[in-house]
Amino acid sequence: MLHTQTTTSDLFKIYTRKVAIALMATAIVILAWSNLFFNISINANAATLDGVSDQIEGKVQKDIGTTRRGVGDLLNNPTEEGKGAITQAKGKAKQDIGTTKNKLNDAQDAVEDTSESLVDSVKDFFN
Repeated sequence: MLHTQTTTSDLFKIYTRKVAIALMATAIVILAWSNLFFNISINANAATLDGVSDQIEGKVQKDIGTTRRGVGDLLNNPTEEGKGAITQAKGKAKQDIGTTKNKLNDAQDAVEDTSESLVDSVKDFFN
């Protein structure tokens, strides 16, 4: 039988790496949640929550991708880094779709307000 002897130094390196990964993942999750609540501008006049939910889901997915990339980088795992990059890109796209939906909804509201104002002006002209 082949026995390998693990030194205290080796154990220290192993546990230091594990603690570093845990701390980094925890810090990224905390930063993701703080950004989620403080960085997304939600228009109070938006008629739908669809765009807002897409923004939130996209932000969370993007932060999960960032975490996966960081863990893959820390563990020298290119596959995990690649999956993290893909997840991050999907999250960014979903977040952008939510922002676009909100802007389209705002534009629709503005057009409706303008058309109502025009109709009222025409009615007033003929009365």
